[in-house]
Amino acid sequence: MYIEDLLALNFMMNTALLYLTACLTGRELKMFRLASGGFLAALYSLVIFLPVAYFVFSWVGKVVASVLIVAFTFRPGRIMELLRLCGAFFLASFFLAGTVFALYFFGSTPAVVQGGVFYIAPPRPGMLFTGVLIAFILMVGVWHLSERQRRNKGLRYRLTLRSGNSRATARALVDTGNQLRDPVSGRPLNVASFRAIRDLLPQALQEAYLAGEDPVSALGELSGNEAERFGVVPFRSLENSGMLVTFRPDTVTVEEGATCGELSGLAFAITAKGLSLDNDAEILLHPSVLENIGGVGV
Repeated sequence: MYIEDLLALNFMMNTALLYLTACLTGRELKMFRLASGGFLAALYSLVIFLPVAYFVFSWVGKVVASVLIVAFTFRPGRIMELLRLCGAFFLASFFLAGTVFALYFFGSTPAVVQGGVFYIAPPRPGMLFTGVLIAFILMVGVWHLSERQRRNKGLRYRLTLRSGNSRATARALVDTGNQLRDPVSGRPLNVASFRAIRDLLPQALQEAYLAGEDPVSALGELSGNEAERFGVVPFRSLENSGMLVTFRPDTVTVEEGATCGELSGLAFAITAKGLSLDNDAEILLHPSVLENIGGVGV
């Protein structure tokens, strides 16, 4: 087997695995990042020609390599998110390997095992392509079914917030326990993590959140129309209490599957902390918000 053949086959297979991982976890992945991750994983297959191949292809080496590849490709911000991505990557790997093995045993292609790695010799690209295609159809089908069941609960949405010439897209979850309201107007308040709407905030507020300083104090640096978008609201939880900065974008587009609606006048209380361990929800919607949108989750 030539090196270029080994690289090409591993690039194809690992790129497919990373794409399946992105589908399973609902992550958006740019083509360049996907291809870079697939190429890095393909380079890992060349280690078999090195003297340290035995250690690298041990179960410890394989786990470490997989974690590094997933971290490089997806750049997760939290340990829990990394573990979730790795779990999806291993699931996709086992599923795809099982599909290819099933096709292999239907034929009579000889196999080569070297350094703990299973190789099909001579290479059968058609078998690998077929295995990838079948595994992709099955896994994406299961993923779409689970997505439909989850969306049928009417709890998860995709938001696009616009403020001036800036926009931000985030995953949102309806929090039925959210009773936060503006103390002056009485309007319901949604909760957004700082990182989800960072691009919509003025530089002074971004610097305050990133430095761990009090963002309420940074509001004094704002003026004019920019200052009118922001306010403060008191909050109290089981562990602490304090003040949160509130932000009102120009418009908010709420998407649920093929249905969408647009709202204006929504306000968001900004928290510096993440809203979920796996970063699956970046905004918590007040349950009364979606009542104003016809056909979206109601």
